[in-house]
Amino acid sequence: MYTNHLLIAMPHMTDQIFSKSVIYVCEHDNQGSMGIIINKPLPTESVQGILNETGLDESDSFPQIYFGGPVGMNHGFILHDTKYHIDGTHNISKKIALTSNLDIIHDLVDGKGPEKYRFALGYAGWSAKQIEDEIKHGDWLVIPATPDFIFNTPDDIKWESAAKEFGIDMSTITGSSGIA
Repeated sequence: MYTNHLLIAMPHMTDQIFSKSVIYVCEHDNQGSMGIIINKPLPTESVQGILNETGLDESDSFPQIYFGGPVGMNHGFILHDTKYHIDGTHNISKKIALTSNLDIIHDLVDGKGPEKYRFALGYAGWSAKQIEDEIKHGDWLVIPATPDFIFNTPDDIKWESAAKEFGIDMSTITGSSGIA
């Protein structure tokens, strides 16, 4: 139901992890949900060690690495277009795929990987019906995702831009929300 959609954190969510987050939902079914935060790049000082460890420091262009969520922080996930495919690639939609197979790193270094991608460490996860409850509670706005938004919208304006696509100016919303 929410697979291939964006979750936009409402302003009352002020915790360090989800405040102003935009999450791409990779999987949603009756067992739970999994998504990748797409607008929180890791600090530059953290990235160099990761680039060295993965071998991406040998790439012609150093990728930005993102905080994907608080679960599985030692696992890398790469969102990319569906033109690229290897063992372990999961097509989420007709245009967006997710790969966690380490061979994608070698392909990126060799210039054979996906052209547009997001490399994230960790993910956000929800148990069965948890995401539905949070949406009913007013914690998230939900809109369909597009590759253009994920890969081309600058990180510093993703949260506000996603809300505007929903027709909401986040600067005018204060306080908490919920069901009346």
